[in-house]
Amino acid sequence: MEAANPRKEAGAWRHPWQLLLSAVLVVFVALSIAASESFLAAVVVLCILAMVAIFRFVFASGRAFCITLANLVAVYGCLFLFFVESSFAQARIESMSLAFVLPLLGFVAGSFRHRAIIADVAVSGWLRDGRDLPKVLLWLIPVFGVGALSFLVPGAGLSAEWVDVVLVAACGAIALIVFFVSRDVAEFLRDTGLLFDEFFRGIAGLAVPAFAFLSFYSLLVILFAAFYSVLDHAMGGASFRIDGVVRAISFSESLYFSLMTLSTVGYGDIAPASSAIRLLAAAEIVSGILLLLFGFNEIFSFSRVHRREH
Repeated sequence: MEAANPRKEAGAWRHPWQLLLSAVLVVFVALSIAASESFLAAVVVLCILAMVAIFRFVFASGRAFCITLANLVAVYGCLFLFFVESSFAQARIESMSLAFVLPLLGFVAGSFRHRAIIADVAVSGWLRDGRDLPKVLLWLIPVFGVGALSFLVPGAGLSAEWVDVVLVAACGAIALIVFFVSRDVAEFLRDTGLLFDEFFRGIAGLAVPAFAFLSFYSLLVILFAAFYSVLDHAMGGASFRIDGVVRAISFSESLYFSLMTLSTVGYGDIAPASSAIRLLAAAEIVSGILLLLFGFNEIFSFSRVHRREH
């Protein structure tokens, strides 16, 4: 059952930086995979380009659908590398590459099998009713089941040749699942793209109050950093323990300490060594908590007013 809220394809392309973020994601995924297997990284990038080209030009899919497809294939590349490194470390690069491609081929083949339906889904601007979401995601259960069974491989004592066989067979089984549920996968991609668009639309609407909040947050960091620096100098430069040594703090270090204190992270590499600094740090923590409470309240209030006006 479809919801009554239409989402226009044109609206999904109103934020061109979505394309930039997707490109950055793909590049960094490729670089991270290349750190382990450079050939596999090239395969991942080529598969992303091929999948986008097929669905854009063969199925005439919308741009939002293609962006989401590229993002999720990149995420699949990361999950696949984890899958291989955890259970199939002995596999040859040729087997890894074939195994990676098989589920994607299964999706493409299934899409051609239901070409008219998939094409309609890929250009649709309608978000499915939330009650249908479990049905759309059911295909993930057997896929994760195959992945879970793969963790038995390292303890099975298989030879390198059999590791290749099992890897390809496991991904072949996933490809078969994806082939038969290609429509559900396409609907999952479409819904994800529409939800991303709604998220980006909301972020764009919050740009002004978020900038104001960050500006005030930055001023608070700088103000307390100046307090730390002045107080440390007034007390003879022995108010901070930096990397285990009590010494004078530089202004760049006081900025870093102020930011870590205001965010309540506190890595411990810089710590107060006097009661006065501890008291000032406590005041900054309280100020940061109050700023977050009032700041988020103002941002949400602005968001509600902005939505009513539009």
